[in-house]
Amino acid sequence: MKSTAIPWTRQFFNHECPCGSGEKSFKCCWKDNAQWEKSPAGIISLPPASVPPYKNERCYLSALGNCSSKITKEHFISRNILERITTDRLTIENAGHFFGGKERVEIGVNDFASKVLCDTHNNALSTLDSAAGTAFSTIETTAKDLVKVANSSTAFKSFHLSSGIDIERWMIKVYCGLVAAGKIRSITGRVLERNALPAYLFDALLGNQPLPNPLGLYHHSYVGQNRQLGGISFGTIMLTDGSDDVGGLLLSLGPFNFAFITSMDYGVSFNEPAWHRHPSVLFNVKQKGSRIVYLLTY
Repeated sequence: MKSTAIPWTRQFFNHECPCGSGEKSFKCCWKDNAQWEKSPAGIISLPPASVPPYKNERCYLSALGNCSSKITKEHFISRNILERITTDRLTIENAGHFFGGKERVEIGVNDFASKVLCDTHNNALSTLDSAAGTAFSTIETTAKDLVKVANSSTAFKSFHLSSGIDIERWMIKVYCGLVAAGKIRSITGRVLERNALPAYLFDALLGNQPLPNPLGLYHHSYVGQNRQLGGISFGTIMLTDGSDDVGGLLLSLGPFNFAFITSMDYGVSFNEPAWHRHPSVLFNVKQKGSRIVYLLTY
């Protein structure tokens, strides 16, 4: 869906596209009249299922029936993103519902992975890792511009955009991988089982259909939040209806706070009005004559 017209962004028409693709804007995300749309990765095609269908039980997409026999080691957070944060060890704060219940975890980048996908499905989903890597590069640039505005006496205009659908589908992949590896725990420490992953998550992951409301990507912004590119923080959303269930996955990447809601009870047992589903504008900063906008399109 195209954004509403943003007149001042006409200046980017013949410049490198704000999505980070490297193409000129008029060949990429410019949609006439200063409207913008970042095309998502699209439907992921898989090879036809064999007859009889081969299901590698170690692969969390085995129900699709077109697995390969080889299981690959899959990073929970795409390696192309992890390597921007650290080349050695990763520190995860607020990790109480991960990795045995520890609040702070240090883990090597190579160890932040598990064998949860077969080679066929891992290769097919790599397009989402690439899309997330491009989006994170855009987030990095936005964070640097926010710092630049605070420290510069010269006004400038900064405009960036990404596909919200790509980020949402990548969050599905992160969540499914963590669940399949037994890394997410409920309030009482019960490990979420892989067989509890619903089929509609897989359909949305592959791009076959959107997630039903209220599931999906949310964004949280608040006055005084850290606007610098700080690193990564994990957490889970705990429901408040007395159940021992997990409502979703929290992920902070630098100045951006995302939630992937996985429970149909969101808004009933967990009601947080500061979280916005399918946000369009993540940042709209006006300061000292400068302007910075970061936009998601759906």
